[in-house]
Order: sequence, then C-alpha cells, then structure tokens
Amino acid sequence: MKKILLPLCCVALSASAIELAAWRGETVTALLPAGEKAGRAPAGFAVKVGVLQDVKFVKTPRGNDYAVAADRVLWNATMDGRRVVSVAVAADAKPGTYKFGDVKMRVVDRVLPPAKEWKYHLDLWQHPWAVARAACAWPFSRAHYDAMRPLWEMLAAAGQKTLTVTLVDLPWNHQCYDGYEALIRVVRKTDGTWAYDFDEFDRYVEFGRACGLGPQIACYTMCPWGYMVSWQDASGSLQKAEAKPGAPFFAEYWGPYLKAFAGHLKEKGWLDDAYISLDERSPEDLRNTVSFLRTNAPGLKIAMAGNRKPSEFKGIDLDSYSQSLGHVTPDFLAEVPQRRKEGKITTYYICCAPVRPNTFMDSPQDEAFWCGFYPAASGLDGLLRWAYNSWPADACADASYSPPWKGGGWRSGDTFLVYPDGSPSIRFLTLVDGIQQAEKFNILKARGGNSAELSALAAKYDLKAALNYKSGDYAALIAETKNLLNK
Repeated sequence: MKKILLPLCCVALSASAIELAAWRGETVTALLPAGEKAGRAPAGFAVKVGVLQDVKFVKTPRGNDYAVAADRVLWNATMDGRRVVSVAVAADAKPGTYKFGDVKMRVVDRVLPPAKEWKYHLDLWQHPWAVARAACAWPFSRAHYDAMRPLWEMLAAAGQKTLTVTLVDLPWNHQCYDGYEALIRVVRKTDGTWAYDFDEFDRYVEFGRACGLGPQIACYTMCPWGYMVSWQDASGSLQKAEAKPGAPFFAEYWGPYLKAFAGHLKEKGWLDDAYISLDERSPEDLRNTVSFLRTNAPGLKIAMAGNRKPSEFKGIDLDSYSQSLGHVTPDFLAEVPQRRKEGKITTYYICCAPVRPNTFMDSPQDEAFWCGFYPAASGLDGLLRWAYNSWPADACADASYSPPWKGGGWRSGDTFLVYPDGSPSIRFLTLVDGIQQAEKFNILKARGGNSAELSALAAKYDLKAALNYKSGDYAALIAETKNLLNK
C-alpha cells in the first residue's frame, strides 16, 4: 500500500522550537517535528498532544488499490507516531511570546470571539443514525445521545450554524451506509385526517442546541430523491406513496403537514430558525415546492443547494443558497452583497466534486485550509459540506466507502471528517484552521486599515487555478495568510 503523509501547514520552524502565533481566544493545531515535545502550559493556555494514526483507504470508489494516510488524531495517546499539538489561548491571555517545551507561542493583541459568535456560516451535515450504529445504541436512547454529544460539541466548536434534521425517511435515497429516518411520526387516521408526533424532533433539536449547534434547523425535505413519503395508518402499518411536487398527493400529504409543523415551530419559538432544505432539485421541483410552501406555511424559510445563480430561479426567493464550488463564477459572486443586505445567506459547497480542492483522504492536506478560507477571500458567507459523520462500515480501520448496494461507492473521506470514536481527522482540524483564519480576515476587513493588503491576499485564492490544479504552493500561501492576519 502506498503511504501518504499529509502535512499540516500551520507552523514555521526554528532551530530550537516550533513557532506558533494566535489571537487571544484562538485554538492553534500543528504537527510537532520529530523529537520535539510540548511542555507544561502556563495559565491562560490549554495544551493537548495527540498521535497521528494511519488509516487505509481505496484511492478510487469501489476500487482495489489501497493507500494509507496519516489522518486520525488520537488525543492523549502514548503510542509511537507523529505528534500533533493543539494550543487553546484564553480570551484574556496577555499578549506576548511564551515558550513551553519545544513550542513557542506568540499571542497577538486581538481577540477571536467564541465560535458561536462567528459570522462564518458552516454547515457540515450530521448523521445521527451512523452514531447509533457505531455505538451499538438504540436510536435516540440515552446511550445514543451520550455517544453523539462529544461529536456534536466538537462540531459546535468549529462554528457550526446548522442542525441537520429529517422530515422523511431516506431523503437522499439510501446513498449512505446508514439510512436516515424521519424525526416526526406521521399517522393517518381512519377518517383520512393526519396526526403528528413531534416529541423526537423536539428532543433532538433541544439536544443539538444544548451542544451548541444552530441556531438554524435544516429540515430535509419536502422533495426527497425518489419523492417517497411514508406514514402509519390507524392500525400502525407503514404506508408509502410518491409525493411529487405539483401532483395531487403532494398537496394532500404536505398541506396539513406544513400547517401543523409551522404551528408547532412557532409554539416552540423556532419558526424563524427553520428552513425547508432542498438538495440539488430541478427548477420545476423547486418552483412547485416553494410556491406551495409560501402558500401553506409562509413563515418557513427555504434553503437550497444547486449549481445556478440565485437570480436564475425566476420568481423564487431563496433565503439560504449554496453553490457547487465548480459553478462559482464572478457573476454568481456579484449577487452575494445584495443578498447579504436582504438578510440572506450565500455559501459554496463541496461533496464528491470537485476532485480538487477538497477534503478527501488523498487530498493534499493544505487544500482543507484553502476550502475553509475561500469564503472570506471570495466574499461568500461560508461553506456547506456533505458530510460530517456518514461513516462506512469501520472508518477507523478502513476509510473506503464502498456500500454493498448498487450505485454506492464514494471517494474515501468524502462522507466524514471525524471518526466514530470521537477523534478528529487531520483534515477536519486543518479545515477549522482555515475557518478561523477566514473569521479573522473578515474581522480585520470590517475594521479597515489594511484593506489593500487583505485584498491582495484574497486575490491569491484563485478558484480557477485551484480547480485546474495550478494554484501553486499552498503552504506558502497559508504562511502568507497567517503572517498577515497575525501581525
């Protein structure tokens, strides 16, 4: 198997120590050079050290050619391996230079706010059922919630703004190893009327918010792949039918549902945060769905991921829109400022495409930083990615995603950024590093004073060059980015 060691380019090395710089309130992660150690941290710093572990994966979907990447970070581990250090700087730490062991930290006299206050809009899709399977726990039992908590809190610490919830079973068919199920129980009574049980939905939303996720609630979806919806009849038997937007049964099923759902959200105080989310739907499906939604539940918002400019969806007002990275163009970016003035969110997304830049197991590691920072450079609000934790059978042993059903198979690393045991990937830590620098960039930009330097830096995050593998030395660009932001 080919060994791939993916470096984390966030350090500058001196002869005697690894040199880091951070704002107060920031957490910095770096690889420790061989033989170097982090010493006891002084007051105002929290230091942890982990070991970077190898994980094998196939280089192409459903392929047999294996490679190995140093990707899984085991905090506080004692086995042999490359060391990773994480240094959290308290918001009230005194500016200056500190040294603990072989780590030298320069604290800049600026403050990075807590993650929940970041303006950056991060949306990494969560998968509760994958956690239940990995933890051998009954879905939404106490054991399941206990297993989710550290994973969801780690995501909240990255600035996650959205909780992924499901209104239907299998909103994306069964493209994941573990299927998604509806969080709201739907019953059709003998007289043909509908009843709804929101208890599980409520418990999960409250749990997600307690972990720090949100405030947005992304509800998937009124337009699932395959259009199938399900419910229980009065006898408790499961029933299914196609509910295609514009068809009679769509109105029969979703009309009462939306009225009940919107009323319940309003009662809970969540209506302003809830989005009916649509993923890569056709203009016809989108138009029919949005028109129906606006008529039956005008308080609910719409979120959409697609590959057109928002203005091309004629007559459709999209409250949150994410554009496929390969379709981000100057014309698309030109629409973002006006959308922001109107209180709308505009991001980009990556998934199985493009091949580069991305966060796959075999992606050059610095690309994760580029993906995290790019929204600041381009003027977008943030990043959406599928997915945070849609794991294959045994992600810690084999990151390959080759499901046993027809049509499966995703590029290794496409579906998860953290591991079932709660350990992060180095890809995730590098992505978060880029997100933090993006937040710092936008803070400095808003304050003014060095706008020319910031603009010159942003221009170097050239999307066309990145898509064509011609972006040059990522490590040098990251170093330049951090040098400017940590002046």
